[in-house]
Amino acid sequence: MKIYFSFLIAVVALSSCKQNANQANSVNTEIDTLQISKATKNIAAKGFNLDQVAISKQDIGKFPYLFSPAGYQQTDAKEKQMEEKYFFYNDSLVRKVSGQYYQAKVFNKEGKVFEDTYLVNAYKTDIEKLGGVEFYVGGLPALAAQLIDTEKPAYVADMYDPRPYKYKQYLIRRPKENIWIELCHGLNANQIDLTVVREEIAEGK
Repeated sequence: MKIYFSFLIAVVALSSCKQNANQANSVNTEIDTLQISKATKNIAAKGFNLDQVAISKQDIGKFPYLFSPAGYQQTDAKEKQMEEKYFFYNDSLVRKVSGQYYQAKVFNKEGKVFEDTYLVNAYKTDIEKLGGVEFYVGGLPALAAQLIDTEKPAYVADMYDPRPYKYKQYLIRRPKENIWIELCHGLNANQIDLTVVREEIAEGK
C-alpha cells in the first residue's frame, strides 16, 4: 500500500512539473512574439530614408532624360528653370523639391490603342535602368492635399487633376544632383502625366 501511494505521488509530481514547464514555454513564446512585434513596429516607424538611396553611376543623358515608348508621344511640354513640387514618402510625409522642371502629357499616337499599364511599366523600366528607385506608390496623401489647398503651388496647374491620380514617384541620386520623377496615371483620360525635377545639391551636403 505504501509503495502504491508513493508511486501515485511521484506520478502527480511529474505531471505537475510537465504542466509548469509547458506554461513557462508558453509565456516565453508570448514574450518573444511581443518583442518581435515591437521590433517590427520600430523598423516601420523609421520608414524609407531617401538619403540612403544608392548613388547612380549610370549615364543618364540630358534633361529630362526620358523618351516615350514606341507608339506614344510627349505633348504640351512645359519646361522651367526653377519650380517647386511636392513628393511623398512613407505614406504620410511630404517633401518640397525645387529645381529645373519638366512636365508633359503622354498620349498614344494615332492608330495606337492606349494601354495605361504598359505605358507606366515601360517608363518604370527605363527609370530603373538609369538607377532610379521607386519610393512612393498610391493616391494623394492627406497632407499633400492640404498643402495644395493652402499654398496653391504653380505646378498643380500643369496637371490634369492632382486628386484622382495614381502616383508613382522615383529618385535617381547623383553625386551633385537628385533627379525626382513622377508618373501620374489612372485617369479618365487616355494619358499619363510625366514630371521631372532636377535638384542641385549644395557642396558639403
